[in-house]
Order: sequence, then structure tokens, then C-alpha cells
Amino acid sequence: MISVLFVDDHAMVRSGFRQLLETSPQFHVVGEAANGEEAFRLYFDLRPDVLLLDLLMPGEGGLATIRRLLSRDANIRIVVLSMFDEPGIVRRAMDVGALGYLSKGASLEELTAAVLAVADGHSYIEARLAEQLQAVELHVNPVDSLTTREFEVFSMLAVGHSVQDVARLLHLSTKTVGAHRTSIMKKLALKNSAELARMAIIWNIVRVPSRI
Repeated sequence: MISVLFVDDHAMVRSGFRQLLETSPQFHVVGEAANGEEAFRLYFDLRPDVLLLDLLMPGEGGLATIRRLLSRDANIRIVVLSMFDEPGIVRRAMDVGALGYLSKGASLEELTAAVLAVADGHSYIEARLAEQLQAVELHVNPVDSLTTREFEVFSMLAVGHSVQDVARLLHLSTKTVGAHRTSIMKKLALKNSAELARMAIIWNIVRVPSRI
């Protein structure tokens, strides 16, 4: 039986995916965490086979949590389960060490396949996301110069969140988020929020909203 630790700041989301996964006798959810700090503590208490992790969480955030966990134990097997399905974010999560990536709209079959594959030490990206990732041209991406925290702030600003919104969602001060924004603008040679959003679209960090 494969043991799983769920990490998501929404209790209803954790409960829903727990029920889905435990419809199979192959899986047992041994614990739940609401943020990265709690995930770090519980992982080393419980030692699950697979850690199923959201990216957008209060505190240090999902990407930083992945890096922190792997810095202590490089053998941790992590599947990201996120509302974000843009290729740039998928690639960043895999680059920092996640073995799997699923959107929260993934089917039960893909959820099961991802956990099984990652538990065996293999990588797994939801088929739809893998196709999108392969379609992205391989160029040097200037966004790669951003730190993990800067990337999180960048991706949130790019979809229209204000500095105040980001501070609230990540449990940071507005001064800290403002400093990250300043660093992002300098590193990427951006002049304003419109240029920031445009770069995020160009490099597949966010998608252009569909017009119907």
C-alpha cells in the first residue's frame, strides 16, 4: 500500500482528493497539512511514500517547500497538484525537484497513475500538460533568473493580483512583496505592470484569457 501526505491550504480540497484516492485499496492517506511548514514537519514524522502538494499556499509557498524538503532528503517523491497549468509553472516545479505534476482538473485515472509512477521513482506529468510543455519552444528564458520566491510573486502579479493581494495570500508584508517586485522588474528590465504581464504570456507563465 502506498502512503500519501496531502498538502493544501483548503480543508475541503484535501478531503475531496483524499476520498478520491482512497477509493483504491492501493493508497492510504497518512496525513494532511495546510502549509509548507506543517508539511515539512509531518513529512519527517510520517515518512509517506508520496507527498501530494499544492503550489499556492500561505507562508513559504509550494515551490520553496519543494526545495526545502529536497535539501534535507533528496529522495522525497513529490507530485504537484495545482490550479496552475501553464507550461512555465509546470517546468519550474519539475526543475526544482517535483517528480509529478497534475492540474486540479485531472481525472482520477491520472491522479492514480501519477501517484503510482512517482512512488516507483518515475516522473509523471498529466498528458494534457505534457503536450503543452512539449509545444513550448526551447529558448533561454529570462524568467529563470528569478529566485523561487520571486517567481511565485511574478506569477501572481502577472495574473492581476496587487502587491497587497500577494502579501495577504503568501502571508508576507507588503514591504517584502514590494521589494520582490522591484527586484523582478530590475532583473527582467521591465518598466511597468503591463510589460510584466506581457513577459509572463510570452514565456508561458500565464495564458491569454479567451475571448468568447
